[in-house]
Amino acid sequence: MTKTSERSIAGNIASSVMLDRLLIFLVLDLFIILFSAVTWGIATETAVLGYFYPSLARSFDLGEGLHIWERLASSSYTFGTNTVSCGGFITKLLTAVGVFGMGQTLMWSFSFISEYFRIKKMLAPLNQMAINTAELTNSKPVYGDIENKLITMDPLSNMHISTGNRDLRGLEESINGLLDKMREAYSMQSRFVSDASHELRTPIAVIKGYADMLDRWGKEDEEILNEGIEAIQKEADSMNSLVEQLLFLARTDNGRQSVTFSTFSLSDLIEEVYGEFSMIDTDHEYSVSPGEGIEIEADRSMIKECMRILTDNARKYTEKGRQIYLSAFVNEQGEKCFEVRDTGIGIAPDEIPHIFDRFYRSDPARTREGGGTGLGLSIAKQIADFHNAYFNVVSYTGLGTRITFVFRTAASAPAPVKK
Repeated sequence: MTKTSERSIAGNIASSVMLDRLLIFLVLDLFIILFSAVTWGIATETAVLGYFYPSLARSFDLGEGLHIWERLASSSYTFGTNTVSCGGFITKLLTAVGVFGMGQTLMWSFSFISEYFRIKKMLAPLNQMAINTAELTNSKPVYGDIENKLITMDPLSNMHISTGNRDLRGLEESINGLLDKMREAYSMQSRFVSDASHELRTPIAVIKGYADMLDRWGKEDEEILNEGIEAIQKEADSMNSLVEQLLFLARTDNGRQSVTFSTFSLSDLIEEVYGEFSMIDTDHEYSVSPGEGIEIEADRSMIKECMRILTDNARKYTEKGRQIYLSAFVNEQGEKCFEVRDTGIGIAPDEIPHIFDRFYRSDPARTREGGGTGLGLSIAKQIADFHNAYFNVVSYTGLGTRITFVFRTAASAPAPVKK
């Protein structure tokens, strides 16, 4: 970004104004010359002929001499068959215009200085805004370099820019809104890094612990050897899953996550997910209502992953022996949906807005073993965004949770962006 000083901005504006004024002066001088020449010609012809003939042939002839001034001084004006000398008039006219022009030049010069300081005063509120921004960063104020100030400011500061000038209120609100978004993004990034580090620290510690145990006793004890290998494999799988989820979110943030749209049966897909969980999870009772012939255009693998995430969440927080319901249907607005409903612990009302935040767990007591990485619903939310879809969440503590994935109709949303 090019740095622009206050002086240069005020000077540039003043120069632009004064150039327009100079053009007016030039046009005015030209008008005076033409008006004077026409008036002199009419007066001369009337004096010689007694009246003015518009239809007469007229010409102007330069005199002789080495310099233009000498030629103008000896010039003549011919009208009809009459010729008169006009050198005296021309020299007097040019002398008067020259004097008048010098006065205009002096006036223009003083006006430029006056205009410069007037514009500088008008720009004072913007300068004050730059100073306020500099105070946020504890750095030397540089007018016009607000962007750099915002980049280097303390992201945890709660200060806002204010000049007290109502004409700049819109600009102040825009900059202050940007500051708030920067703070929010910084906080989210810090929390994301902290939570990711925490999630990775635990499996690394477990792997290291079992590796040390195997090094001490596992070489001779087959039972300890098998236990250690099994634990290390489990934690390695957990880390691999976390890394894959982080990569998915990173590709999404960078706009590099590919989405492949195709037409398929939502009814068949939810039955497929129902079959998988019925087979691998015998601790819960699953039921499915797939609807009839519900077809959608979407990324099939992503939608299936979203179904798995919602169903896996329901499984984790529903007591053994209780029911989990999967369904696909078309709602009253004509929107195609799939839904996962459990009879588990539920979610507190004030926590529902945060369940799609990265690494968020509604129950602080949930362990990593039972609660996963905390990224599943964040990924589900990204998948919904890819498809211009949204979630409808209804939950009651102790009764269960119902999460509905809703595909917007063409009438209610623009077509999804295919990448």
